[in-house]
Amino acid sequence: MQPEKVIWKEADRDKVAEMLKKGWSAAKIGQAMGISRGAAIGRIFRNDRLRTLMKRPPKAASPRRWPVRKGARSTGKENPAPVLQLPPPPMRLVPLAELKRGDCHWPVSPHGAAPDQHLFCGAGTRMGEKWCPYHQLIGYQPRAPRHG
Repeated sequence: MQPEKVIWKEADRDKVAEMLKKGWSAAKIGQAMGISRGAAIGRIFRNDRLRTLMKRPPKAASPRRWPVRKGARSTGKENPAPVLQLPPPPMRLVPLAELKRGDCHWPVSPHGAAPDQHLFCGAGTRMGEKWCPYHQLIGYQPRAPRHG
């Protein structure tokens, strides 16, 4: 069953044009014309005269939430953070079932490995950590400073 095709006459277009000039929403226009909001938008945008009435002036820029202090902006070139490097640990390549509390849980097996063949670093960790210091440097990247 196909929906009934409703054709707008020139009087309907004039009525919609008046509604648009008064600032009516597409939902309100659709309700007044007996169609859905989406159908009203579609019909308005397929008619050049109505489409120009539908376009709204651009919104004014919203005020900044936080005031910007003079001289607070950084170029990031003054003193870059030193890059900390550690040598890779002696990995033991431990299967998941054999991992213990002080072992590094960093996965080292290839991406397509079968579930029973997943291997983990197994190097020693600091108390309460899941990864060894080397893998923590890889896993936790320092947050970049915010600018602007």
